[in-house]
Amino acid sequence: MQNVNQFEQHRAALEQCVHNSVHDAETRQAMLRHIGAMGAAIRNEERIADAAMRTTHQIQRGSVLSRFVLGVRECAA
Repeated sequence: MQNVNQFEQHRAALEQCVHNSVHDAETRQAMLRHIGAMGAAIRNEERIADAAMRTTHQIQRGSVLSRFVLGVRECAA
């Protein structure tokens, strides 16, 4: 998350530089679209990473839980 926040800060600074220094409207809009696409890509990557971590956590938690249940069954038997 920290890297995404830093990326967003740099992306905003880059956008501001483009607004302030690029005088051709068409070029400025093209650059801003690319910068916006970079932001969208990093946010998508963050969502994918978050989903993968949640899935991994659920799998690991499920494994621990099933080992516990199997252990209880073995003790009861």
